[in-house]
Amino acid sequence: MSNDKPLILVVDDEPDIRELIKDILDDEGYQVIIAGDGKEARAAFSSQNPSLVLLDIWMPDIDGISLLKEFKQQNHDTTIIMMSGHGTIETAVEATRLGATDFIEKPLSMAKLIRGIELALENHDKHVATQQQFAQEPVGKSTQITLLREQSQRVAMHDMPILLVGEGGSGKHCFAHYLYTLGKFSNGKFIELTPESFPLDSFKLTSLANNNCLFISDIALLSKEAQSLLLHLLESKKLNNCKLICATQHSLEKKIGIGTFSEGLLYQINSIMLAIPPLKEHIEDIPELVRHFVDQQTTQAQLPYRHFSVAAQNRLRNHPWPGNVLELKNVIQRLLVLSDAEDIDVAEIDQALHSGNEIATQSINTINYDLPLREAREQFERIYLLQKLQETEGNVGKAAKLAGMERTHLYRKLRSLDIDSKQV
Repeated sequence: MSNDKPLILVVDDEPDIRELIKDILDDEGYQVIIAGDGKEARAAFSSQNPSLVLLDIWMPDIDGISLLKEFKQQNHDTTIIMMSGHGTIETAVEATRLGATDFIEKPLSMAKLIRGIELALENHDKHVATQQQFAQEPVGKSTQITLLREQSQRVAMHDMPILLVGEGGSGKHCFAHYLYTLGKFSNGKFIELTPESFPLDSFKLTSLANNNCLFISDIALLSKEAQSLLLHLLESKKLNNCKLICATQHSLEKKIGIGTFSEGLLYQINSIMLAIPPLKEHIEDIPELVRHFVDQQTTQAQLPYRHFSVAAQNRLRNHPWPGNVLELKNVIQRLLVLSDAEDIDVAEIDQALHSGNEIATQSINTINYDLPLREAREQFERIYLLQKLQETEGNVGKAAKLAGMERTHLYRKLRSLDIDSKQV
């Protein structure tokens, strides 16, 4: 059996089906392990670290959706394809929302299954390539960014938690990845937890963190239960065997003042604090950032190369950039996708900045903030994707590139939001 191809975990309670899939994937040269229920699947996933999981929805001891949540929480980058003989559109949408790459109905078409696996692994490789961009040194030669790189190199090997503070889109994720690659746990995984995905189980959280880098984004928004658990684990030294990096765009002192953040937790995580400056404070880095994002998009997203004139770069330098580096990246991507000219000039910059401001204003003014988070997110996604489709005149392929999504994922998302691209 060739070891050149990835390891696949097949989870299905029907012996004939899992053995058939194993035989076929063996013939294709894949490494394959099988599991007949949730217990076996958990053990195999934890010990073998498969590249891809084929996961049945209906099993005797646990449903596949619950296992999908568990696996994604353990390793967000795991590629998972769901299988079901009694699936519904709602189940498929839920699985996709939770991170499944594909949903295949039974009886299985083996040709379709193999092609689905190939596409899923190709997309995973692209995702890994995108993640690797964060491992590069943060771009910029300004005094602020140079100093931050030097500080990162000095503190990365320390055992103490690191707190990154900065506005949204300023580059906290980039510096978190940079610190991870410089630290003693760089051979482990980079695991990002959001307030929504933060586990409230002590064993699960410590298992995730062990020998890995744990990045908690938006720590100011953690629930009180999550804060209490994190504080307990830090005080009891149960997170010593990991690199803990936290980030916030909010003032934690103000959150303490209004009673929504734990003062004790702040003292545990702010021993080393790095302040990431907003883009408006290091605009001299914009030409270098432009070159970086153009190279990145033309290489990874296979977008056509376009040259930004000196006048265009100067216009970018004089924009206030409320969305910081992330906004700059999105503007450059929009120009690479939508522009027909080889040279980008001031007029196209102004048009791209104007359309970006329109969607921001429309989204802020349209979202009903009284809705629960999930419904408010769906409302924003609808506004956002309609805007992308309008910008591309209904071209789903171009809209997917603008949104940073796979085309098939966008099609599923449009269906779930009841958006007809032909009517846009």
